[in-house]
Amino acid sequence: MQKLPMRQIAALGLAALALAAVPVWADNTITHGIDVFQTKSDGNTYVDLSLPAGFFCTGSAAFSGRVSLTGAPIATSPSGVLGATDTVIERTADTTFVNNTATVNAVVRAFSFKSSSPISVTGCSGSSLWDVKTSADSSQTGFTVTISRASSTSTGGTFSASVPVNADLTFTQQGSGTTRTASQTITFSTSGAEWTHQPGSGGVTYTSSVQIDSNNDGSPDLTVAGTSNFSAGWSPSTKTGCSTPPCPTVVPHQAPGHSHFTYPPPQYCAGGVSAGTAAHSGSGPRQATGALAVRVLPCVAQTTAQ
Repeated sequence: MQKLPMRQIAALGLAALALAAVPVWADNTITHGIDVFQTKSDGNTYVDLSLPAGFFCTGSAAFSGRVSLTGAPIATSPSGVLGATDTVIERTADTTFVNNTATVNAVVRAFSFKSSSPISVTGCSGSSLWDVKTSADSSQTGFTVTISRASSTSTGGTFSASVPVNADLTFTQQGSGTTRTASQTITFSTSGAEWTHQPGSGGVTYTSSVQIDSNNDGSPDLTVAGTSNFSAGWSPSTKTGCSTPPCPTVVPHQAPGHSHFTYPPPQYCAGGVSAGTAAHSGSGPRQATGALAVRVLPCVAQTTAQ
């Protein structure tokens, strides 16, 4: 076997050290894809309604009040691939960072919320209780997302946007099934929300195109892109209860008379819950204390959108 001269060995060693010193660069281009969110029943998401007399029936009284909303998972095909997602926003093109800032056009593709409890309406025959659902209108207006990072090696950062939403509200009387509808146009604002290139433990990743239920009728009807290298609602920093980033974090969207606090959704459990485990709606694994440690899967049991 031929031996290398010492000078050549030394040169190879220096080259290896130089390669090892090269930093791992973050993605400079964020590719077209969807951002997925979960809306929890924590009182932070609501709509303030003011409906005139006669809206629900000829003799109904005017209704004014705050309706708390919670998310209902959007039906997809393939089924369950977006986990507990109730809100889908699609970034419609690739975008590249310039001086650590990137802008991209986006549009709301679907959302599915329901009232945490029914509202009470007086003056109509039958039940006074009406359930409320809200979903995306078939016509939505595009908007711009501004994405920032601290440096070219950052694996995440913040984003801001003003999000116009055309929403359809459906009111259904319990018992009779009578429905009434109303529409609202709202512009939500979010600023300084966090993102990373990849979700953390338990987060949704589905990079193929997927059909989603865009009008909340239970049937997937619209094909959108899959997830990409932009994960909204995940932080590159540690958070309370999360010592290993990326960590889940809230994304607040707010408008006068409206509030929408979203979180990164967990995957659905694959194959259900096994012995010694249980399902939960958090975004990462939890560990019980005591003599017996029970691992809780970072996912939720699959359900049908309500």
